[in-house]
Amino acid sequence: MRIPKKRIASFLITPLLAGLVLTVLAPFGTHSFNLLGRAAFWIGMSLAGGLGALSVQWAAKRWTPPMTGWRYTLLQSLGATLAVAPFVIGGFGYGFGQTSPASLLMTLFYIWVIAIVITAVGELAGRQAPSPEDEDSKRPALMDRLPLQVRGADLYGVTSEDHYIRIHTSAGSHMVLMRLADVDGLARPVSGLSPHRSWWVAEDGVGQIKRDGSKFVIELKDGTDVPVSRAGAQRLREAGWLS
Repeated sequence: MRIPKKRIASFLITPLLAGLVLTVLAPFGTHSFNLLGRAAFWIGMSLAGGLGALSVQWAAKRWTPPMTGWRYTLLQSLGATLAVAPFVIGGFGYGFGQTSPASLLMTLFYIWVIAIVITAVGELAGRQAPSPEDEDSKRPALMDRLPLQVRGADLYGVTSEDHYIRIHTSAGSHMVLMRLADVDGLARPVSGLSPHRSWWVAEDGVGQIKRDGSKFVIELKDGTDVPVSRAGAQRLREAGWLS
């Protein structure tokens, strides 16, 4: 499974900024390091933590089913802590803070607790707000043929007009140069069918289905009437659109 590029960037940019801030603040006795050594230590440690968490995310998403919840958060925090450990051990060897094993273990424990908090917040934020990549993956490829400002609109239906098609959406209708025969594949994952040889209609775009004598007419949510052929009526029945 591919990790979105923006997700990778957030794992790298945030630690980089954190490393720069820590370089300036010089906590835990690192003020004794020269500026270059202090920057290398804090930026390297921060980037290592971000890459450690990112590696766990990459591995966890490949499992079936993908790991989520508290186990995922715990594993991700452990990955970040293990990635940071060599820097902490090296820092202690260079005179960073106290040099006793107990102090080293306590420092790693504090780092682990901080990593748990950060990954837990990230997990909650990810559940509440889907990424733009997720939103794009749910949008039909057909909508990418429309002007940028209306690509997020709801798809209602499509009709052929000479060598063009007219795409009806919640943001109005737009003409596109392509074949109606290609619409069904490009409309996925939106569910729909062809009620007439010159039309394709999205199931969620149906306002109501009316009778016109012995025939049916689909009224889209934008008020457009769509004719239903005899074969189209059979397709509507098979799809459960007609009771």
